Amino acid sequence: MPGPTTGRALKTTQTSLRILELVLEHEGLTLAELDGLVDKPKSSLHSHLETLRGCRYLKRNGHTYEVSFRLALLGEQVRRRTRLDTVATDIVTDLSKRTGEEANFTVLEHGRLLMLCGSAPTAAHDDDGFRREYYLHNTAAGKAILAEMDREQVEAVLDRWGMPRETEATIADRDRLFDALDETKRRGYGIVDEEFAPGLLAVGATVHDEDGTLLGGLSVGGPKYRIDTAQLYGDLADAVLEAVDTLEQTLLQ
Repeated sequence: MPGPTTGRALKTTQTSLRILELVLEHEGLTLAELDGLVDKPKSSLHSHLETLRGCRYLKRNGHTYEVSFRLALLGEQVRRRTRLDTVATDIVTDLSKRTGEEANFTVLEHGRLLMLCGSAPTAAHDDDGFRREYYLHNTAAGKAILAEMDREQVEAVLDRWGMPRETEATIADRDRLFDALDETKRRGYGIVDEEFAPGLLAVGATVHDEDGTLLGGLSVGGPKYRIDTAQLYGDLADAVLEAVDTLEQTLLQ
């Protein structure tokens, strides 16, 4: 849930972080390429790049700036701070094997879902092929999370991140979304039918820690040609809810 910032936001810091995100997103950028993406003088962009490089968040390969391995190490430190990663990975793997579909656990931060772990029922993934950050309005776990929020909280998420239409089926109207969230709340789990990606169906539910704090969401899904409606609302939904219960009970131990 995104909250209001306290104090004055530094635009220079925001620009540096945005540049870091862009370099990561594009798997490397030259100064000239970055100049076409950020509306700042080239001299200013160069200063940001060199500052990030001096702080070891970027490295340079010829004229191309790339994200450094140090950033990955910082992320690993965050993952190791909690046993949630290990516990969730085991349960996600089991859920995927049981259902024969792809499963994942995503963490809620600042109104977005961040991939903590994912598992396919067959061979290992190529991690580069996966998105790692998701909106709430068009994902199964995201809908389940929004359904637990009051209207003011949901509005705050939508105000910050919008409702991008990622497919023709994505709900991009707030009134329609709130109707869908009412249904989600009654069911106890979220459903997406090609709203996130064409041909993809998924079911997701919320996960809480021992004191009831919302941590994120557990979901499972697969191609529409393989999953029918009865299975989506039946066996798959049951499997997700059972996995959520197992995960939450494990976190209590």
